[in-house]
Amino acid sequence: MKKQIIILLLFTFSVFAQETDSLKTEKIDIESGAITKKYNRDGKLESFSVDVSAAYYGNSIFFTKEKDTIVIKNTVENDAVIKIYVKDQKKVSDFFYKGVLISSVELFDFKMGSLPSNSLIYGKILDNENYSYSSKNYSPKLPEGDYEKSYKLYLFLKTSENNVTIDLLFNEIADFFSQEDALLRIYLSKYRDKIQSESEEKITAYLTTDELGKIKSGILWAKKSPNIGQYQIYSDGKIIKSGAIDLTAFQKVFTSYINGKTNF
Repeated sequence: MKKQIIILLLFTFSVFAQETDSLKTEKIDIESGAITKKYNRDGKLESFSVDVSAAYYGNSIFFTKEKDTIVIKNTVENDAVIKIYVKDQKKVSDFFYKGVLISSVELFDFKMGSLPSNSLIYGKILDNENYSYSSKNYSPKLPEGDYEKSYKLYLFLKTSENNVTIDLLFNEIADFFSQEDALLRIYLSKYRDKIQSESEEKITAYLTTDELGKIKSGILWAKKSPNIGQYQIYSDGKIIKSGAIDLTAFQKVFTSYINGKTNF
């Protein structure tokens, strides 16, 4: 019996050693934290974690793949979970709190006659490509709770979004958090706004839809010719103002609309 126990212990140690040897660990220090990546023996990224060490705050964020879904959790806000997956080669992000789906965002093909229902729709042009997003909240207001940092990560984590795979997204997120300023891009609003202002991104739409997918309110710009387009402002399902304008000039109109500075 004693001999059998010794053999079993040796076998267990051997298996553990093989599993340990099969993982390569890489740690990269970044501003206010560090990322630790784990690879299998074939060099494929298996999981990674980001340790946050700011003044008066510490946290660890864990990124894993479960089947065809990226799951993001952290040690401080342990009731908050972000899940990222791919639908029709497009990225979809879901935010859960205490096991309940709170919000989702997904890329979609914008068509006026078939917009997503009960959604906030956001559109942009970047690098001459059009992007349209549908955002849904599944309750009238966000629940009370401790999930502020997780929700910011859900909103501001940027990756490729079209013609993607789950492995591509997983590696892109790891690459993002390997950048020196990754945490600043997520959690520091002034820094995030600076990066945004330096990009050539142009807003084209900010709309809400009803249960039939019809526009209730918002603002929309559409290209009509190579150098000009038309914007429309909606309220209570009706167009209340429109005009011919190029995309660059429309950015000021959009900002005024969002800030409520102009009486439309």
